[in-house]
Formats: sequence, structure tokens, C-alpha cells
Amino acid sequence: MELSRSCIPYTPLKRDLKDCRIGLVSTSGAYVEGMEPFTENDLSFRLIPTDTDTKKIHFVPGHFDTSKAALDANIMFPLDRIREMLAAGAIRKITDHHVSMGLTTELRKLKEKVSWDIAEAMVKMRPDVVVLTGG
Repeated sequence: MELSRSCIPYTPLKRDLKDCRIGLVSTSGAYVEGMEPFTENDLSFRLIPTDTDTKKIHFVPGHFDTSKAALDANIMFPLDRIREMLAAGAIRKITDHHVSMGLTTELRKLKEKVSWDIAEAMVKMRPDVVVLTGG
């Protein structure tokens, strides 16, 4: 599948959600214990495995208040909520990994390079729906 650089921001869902594979992309700066935390003005992203214990997900503080997310990562990275949807039969499958990106003010580089790298990573996971969260 080739990505269009002139895609529209909304694509209608052509099937029931219960028949879809769900992926998660977050700009919250989430990372898992053992991963390198994001640094200031970080243009990288991390792949977070679906089976990650959300108690081991952390957030880089600085640009927004992460204190509530320290108590429950699902506030900014709702992995448990997606798993609950799977268990309830509300969705068919979850992608093997999810994407979290760091915090940056280099918006041109983010748009011209990083966003396309993230999109390509997601295409390889073949989600039908991508849940987007911010910090």
C-alpha cells in the first residue's frame, strides 16, 4: 500500500467496529520501563507492544501535567480500554504494537519526515481504525 501525501484527514469506516483491528497512536510521550525516555524536542517515536502492562508505561513531563497519567496510563494511552473492547467483542483485533511519539517544536520536520515514518509503521500493522490521543 502506498501512502498519499495529499490524503484527507477523515476516512469513513466501511465496516462495523466489531470487525476491525485497532491501533493506537499517541503524542503523549509515553514510553515503557526499559525504553529510552524521550528527550526535549525529540523527533523519535516508540513502538509499545500490545501486551505491555500499563503500570509500566510512563510519560515525559514538561509540556503538560502528567501526574494523573502516572496513576493511570489509560488517561493518555488507553491500552487497557482497547483491550477491554476486545474482550467484550466490540472490536476484532488489536495491532501488535502501538506508537508513541516524543515532544517537539520542530513542526516542519515532524510533518515532512516523522509523521510519514509513523504512518508507514502503522500501515505495516494493518489497522482498520487508529485511535489518536494527545498529551
